Amino acid sequence: MIKTTKRRLMTGRLWLVMLLLLTGSMTGYAQSDCFDYEDEGKTITGLTAKGLAATSLTIPATVTKVKSGAFNYSSAKVSALVIEDGGNPAFASGLFGELANPLGDIQIMGSSMTVENIKALFTSLGAQGALSTVYIEGYSGEWSDIAETGVLTADVSVALPAALVTDQQFGNAKVYGRFEITKEIITFCGNVTFLDATGSNMLFYVADYKAEDGRLHIRRVEYIAKGKGVLIHNLENTSSYADLERISTDTYTGTDASLYEANMLVGVTTPTEIGNTDGTMTNYILKDGAFHPTSGTVKANKAYLQLPTSVAPARALTIDFDEEGTSLTPTLPTSLKLEGSNYYDLQGRRVASAEANSSLFTLHSSLKKGFYINNGKKYVIR
Repeated sequence: MIKTTKRRLMTGRLWLVMLLLLTGSMTGYAQSDCFDYEDEGKTITGLTAKGLAATSLTIPATVTKVKSGAFNYSSAKVSALVIEDGGNPAFASGLFGELANPLGDIQIMGSSMTVENIKALFTSLGAQGALSTVYIEGYSGEWSDIAETGVLTADVSVALPAALVTDQQFGNAKVYGRFEITKEIITFCGNVTFLDATGSNMLFYVADYKAEDGRLHIRRVEYIAKGKGVLIHNLENTSSYADLERISTDTYTGTDASLYEANMLVGVTTPTEIGNTDGTMTNYILKDGAFHPTSGTVKANKAYLQLPTSVAPARALTIDFDEEGTSLTPTLPTSLKLEGSNYYDLQGRRVASAEANSSLFTLHSSLKKGFYINNGKKYVIR
């Protein structure tokens, strides 16, 4: 799977295919039929004939031990070894015997695996365990000592849920934060800096208030800065995954770092209670695709919006991502409209004003053909 920074995003459809593979799709055999057991099913001693035909192996959560050489067979290479959610098996040495490159990926589901048993798994693979990717879903334990195994080489990628990625090292492996997007837009704040090195179906934005035109501007940035709030826009508008590379904040600042300085999205990495106001600022929480002025709990690794109370509207603010807002240059025109009687072009310049009961179509004589923003909505004059 992911071997270099040139890997592509697994979109929702591709991920679904991979998930079927990883969770045991293999010519119709039940996972319990793949293994020989002892100790009332708690110990795996080897593979059955059906197990030899499997393209992936899922170790049931009820298994507590896997014996040495249990997966030593000469047929096709196993594409993935999956530890079922809730499982925490101990692995003896020489899991695949002396076979060369016997395994593609490891996926550990859930948070039950201890560091000791994860290390034992990597050690059991030995030098021939040429992994491409290690996926660890939902794990929040300590990882600093896993590098001692020597298995996590520069050719290996470790993918964790984005909220769990920290500055801890994984040997020489590349570390990716896995973002699961089930909505068109979410807020995010991370413990490290993430870079979308290969391009994906997700775009990142910060927000800043411009007093001269009374608007909140949504501006695209090329990376997610450590500890800073961002909006993540899912262009697919369907459930999808992206694995973004963790990078060192000491070596990467980005050409758009100044946009973060004026950012009015406040990121949090722990659950945070906020009030309706904070000094001279009014707080907004994202819900159902719009920012609502409210108090409440902001979840860990999320962000909320702050606007000067002197200009903050009492209504929800809707975000309109227009088609022109997909490039870093020129500055994105997408905005949250704060004044209902003014009209703006896609460069953010006010081009006309009208009484509150006037329609855009009465202004044709003063407007050229093109796109215009009014009250948070996009209009076109042909």
